[in-house]
Amino acid sequence: MKANWKRTLLSLVLCAGFVWPAGAVSIGQPAAPQTGTSTAQSKPAAYTVKKMGLLGVKRTVESDNNTVKMLNKTAASLDSSSYMSGSASGATGESEIAIYAALIEDMKKAMDGLDKTSDLYKTYAVQLKVLEDYQTSLNQNAVSGMQQAMAMLSQLDDAAYTLRKQAKNVSGQLALGAQTMLITIKNLGFTKENLQVTLTQLDRNLAVLKTQRKLGMIGQLQLDTVQNQRDKLAQSIDTLETTRENLGSSVALMCGLDANTIVMPADFETLYEGNLDKMSYQKDLEQAQKNSFLIWQKQDAVRSAYNSYDKNISGTAEAVKSAEDALAAAKESVVAAFDSTYKTVKDCRTTLAAKRTAQSQAELDLKTATVKYRKGIISKLAYQQAQDAVTTAKLNVESAYLSLYTAYNQYEWAKEGVLITTAAA
Repeated sequence: MKANWKRTLLSLVLCAGFVWPAGAVSIGQPAAPQTGTSTAQSKPAAYTVKKMGLLGVKRTVESDNNTVKMLNKTAASLDSSSYMSGSASGATGESEIAIYAALIEDMKKAMDGLDKTSDLYKTYAVQLKVLEDYQTSLNQNAVSGMQQAMAMLSQLDDAAYTLRKQAKNVSGQLALGAQTMLITIKNLGFTKENLQVTLTQLDRNLAVLKTQRKLGMIGQLQLDTVQNQRDKLAQSIDTLETTRENLGSSVALMCGLDANTIVMPADFETLYEGNLDKMSYQKDLEQAQKNSFLIWQKQDAVRSAYNSYDKNISGTAEAVKSAEDALAAAKESVVAAFDSTYKTVKDCRTTLAAKRTAQSQAELDLKTATVKYRKGIISKLAYQQAQDAVTTAKLNVESAYLSLYTAYNQYEWAKEGVLITTAAA
């Protein structure tokens, strides 16, 4: 009964408040760029840009997100209302008991000195017996009432604790999602710069093609094809910027900010090699399991199943077995999710190293191209292409670094128990 009451309360609270904002991406995965303006999330014509870092996003979600605030507020109200009602009822019972204790004491004093064989003494004795019997009844009711009150307080405290655990988990999930979006916004900025490099290259090629067209060296179709490519690329860049703004609006909503605000990334803290070197799979996995809300939730279900277990009641044994199986599945799911997160960090670190090597090679190629261009061995266009290759390589390094940053941030959240697992549903 207690478990059902708790689940009903939590269901009502969560159904009322836990609503993802429009445009939110899946938590724990980089946001996919939108490819068309028809699917773009609408945003206000005039808006305020607020720059935030990852820590700022986390703190804002914890303090201002409506769902998190509602869960914490509900938990606090359960605590305060239970203790207030318990104190009020207890005070009333204690006052009544004190009154009858005083009456009994007065009656005993009145009987002192009376002849025990007299009718008055016997009358007082009967009245005293009635008072003592009623006092005994009050004491028994008080004990029973206290036991019931303590049981209710225990249930309310249990529900409040569960709500706080839920609030912490929801806060972590939302903060992780908002942080991932914020990193994605920054990464899309590098993608935009990369596209602009390509756009510049197309503009240079178009200038050459237009000259060739005037000289009759190429046909109009070839020129029009490249011009269309250029126009579509320019449109993609505009769409990409709209996507960044839409993601910024989603981050603002997840943070609990008003609809006229979008969040853009401020400077992030530097991720050092030493941070990555300190990663310890086994130690960090144990921490993730200890902090996992999913595992705690399934453990709580096992406890509830055992509390309801009765060998004489059909179905209770099956309920215990089902809860234990769900707990085992949750543990396996957490291990699998953590393992995937750990491997992603390692893979992203390898990719970043490769991109840095490619950047070094592009810079060497540019030095060679510079010498050749000054000597007249290569054309200006070839020299500009070598410059573009360095720019692209640098942007690829920045993008790879942010991918590693995302993976490591998710790994840090995983240690706090915030993981997306197949058993989470």
